[in-house]
Amino acid sequence: MVMGYIGLFMMAVLAVYWVSKSSFFTFGTLAKKYSYLALFLKLSSGVALWLIYTYYYTDRINSDIFKYFDDAVHLFDSTQNNWLLRIKIITGFQNDATISAIIADTNFWDSSSELLFNDNRTMIRIHMALLHFSGGLYLFHLFIFSFLSFIGSTALFQFFRKFSHLPHFILFLCCCCIPSLLFWASAPLKESITIFGLGLFLLGSQHVERNRLSTKSYFFTALGLFTLISIKLYILFALLPGLWFWVSSKGKSKRAIWLKFIWVHTLLFVGLFSNQVIDTLSQKQQEFKKLIETSGANSAIEIGSFDSFLGLVSTLPKAIFNVLVRPIYPPNWSVFSLFAAAEHLLFLGVLLLPFYFKKALNETEQRLALFCISFVLIGSLIIGLTVPVLGGIVRYKVPLLPFYLIAIFSFINFSKLTPKLK
Repeated sequence: MVMGYIGLFMMAVLAVYWVSKSSFFTFGTLAKKYSYLALFLKLSSGVALWLIYTYYYTDRINSDIFKYFDDAVHLFDSTQNNWLLRIKIITGFQNDATISAIIADTNFWDSSSELLFNDNRTMIRIHMALLHFSGGLYLFHLFIFSFLSFIGSTALFQFFRKFSHLPHFILFLCCCCIPSLLFWASAPLKESITIFGLGLFLLGSQHVERNRLSTKSYFFTALGLFTLISIKLYILFALLPGLWFWVSSKGKSKRAIWLKFIWVHTLLFVGLFSNQVIDTLSQKQQEFKKLIETSGANSAIEIGSFDSFLGLVSTLPKAIFNVLVRPIYPPNWSVFSLFAAAEHLLFLGVLLLPFYFKKALNETEQRLALFCISFVLIGSLIIGLTVPVLGGIVRYKVPLLPFYLIAIFSFINFSKLTPKLK
């Protein structure tokens, strides 16, 4: 444990030094203090979640912030005398048949309760690798995940800054200060790694899109892509149609941009005819429903079942509603649900602002807004069609939130709203 505290101190010093010296951790025209503020918000949010699940919600075995860590500790201890096997497990080259005795005592190495190809094993492997440096100190793991999320949020800011004319302070708020984004994406959870992968993938892709090729841009793109595939593949699925539109609409007129957007998403809609798509979404929905029956989730909600194309299409409006609106009136109230309801009321409220402070978009801003809308709608559909638990919906949609707000804010003339933000 002493080694963990020493490692945590050294990592903290190196992180602060890196933030102070690197131009990457600069939020446009904002002062450097905003970089330290963003890092502080990430770390303090991660610690807050750890304290809540340590002293308030004390069911450790079912707590997401502990369950992957605890499984990793078991596998780490079980391979003390077999480093070759440990390396195989961490790198993913193990044969489950040969380690059946070890994984039999894990709780989440195999789980059917994940959305599409959400991989528990990747999280366990990350924790196993970190245990070599942390000495079992959980706060060391929390710091690493928080800092990776901080890198991802910074990369998202850098991506949006290249194409958006929004005030940098507004972009900073969207990328680094959304409460639920801080709360769920600053701890040892998949959302933290997802933000890391999403930010790096988009930042690297924008260099490729602008023909500014470099080793760094290829590295960012590849690392971000690998991360999304390993952690939350459905986020990548939701992102790809918008990226296709983004790349293919470059240099086109406003009318051609709209036509390209409609054409790309019409093809996507036609793709829903695939029986494989329908079966996959239906299967994941049924797996979640079975999980609810066994776990007795307090925030379970009704979502329409489907087994055909027409059934799927008829369920789409309810799926969008459940993700974007339903959190404002949860089936059962708690501290978390009250927090989520208040936040979602604000999210719905900002939809009114473009009607009062409307702004005409240029071609680049139009492409960015439509790209964000594409990602938010497709991601919301995937989540809304498969997740019948409101608490899960609130958490799974966290990566969509910066894009949701930036899409709306792109249509707002902030010089009319408040000149101070210019």
